[in-house]
Order: sequence, then structure tokens, then C-alpha cells
Amino acid sequence: MMFAADNRPDDEKAVRAALAHFNESAHKGDGSALDKLLSADLIYLHSNAKLENKAECIEALVKSKPNFVMNPGVDVKIYGNTAVVHGHMVANGVANGAPTKTPLDVVQVWVKMGKSWQ
Repeated sequence: MMFAADNRPDDEKAVRAALAHFNESAHKGDGSALDKLLSADLIYLHSNAKLENKAECIEALVKSKPNFVMNPGVDVKIYGNTAVVHGHMVANGVANGAPTKTPLDVVQVWVKMGKSWQ
């Protein structure tokens, strides 16, 4: 069965804003903002197969304060109250006192809860 994405520019804009807020909050290490943005049933799977729940994810982001920089061309598809985001980004961070740049191919699923996207 195939599904076509919904044409809902306002929701797409809201998801892109939530994604930017997530990236900014992670870089600032703002656990309170991340707590509001991330769903209680979050599943965060890293490229190395490490799996984190919401609390573990927030703890790691607050500690590491990564600077996620999305490349142009991020794709956002809306399906009802669900959005699928795909794009390429670079996670800038620090490991052992040295700057790091990790290229990532990202797929995120956002769900509209009330009026906000998580």
C-alpha cells in the first residue's frame, strides 16, 4: 500500500521550526526545552546502534552540546499527524578536547500532539 504525503505547508513549516528548535536546544544544552520537544516514548537510535530513551537522550545532549547543522535540501513529508524528516547534517562537537565533525544521514519521525510537534 502506498501513501501520498499531505500538502500542508503550515505543518511543514512548524516541523521545520521544531527541528531548528531541537538543534538550537541541543547546542545550548537546554534540558528543559528538550524535555518539551521530545516525546515521552522517544526512541533515539544512533548510527552506531546505541539506543536511548528520552531521559538518556536529553542527558547526552545536555552533556555534549552538539551543534547539528542541517545541509540544504531537508525533506519534510506530512502524513496526517506524523511528519517524516530526512536530510544530511553535520554534528559538530568536542571529543577529548578536540573538535569533531560527524556527517550524518538523518531520518526523524515527528508526531503532532495537540498543537505542537514532538
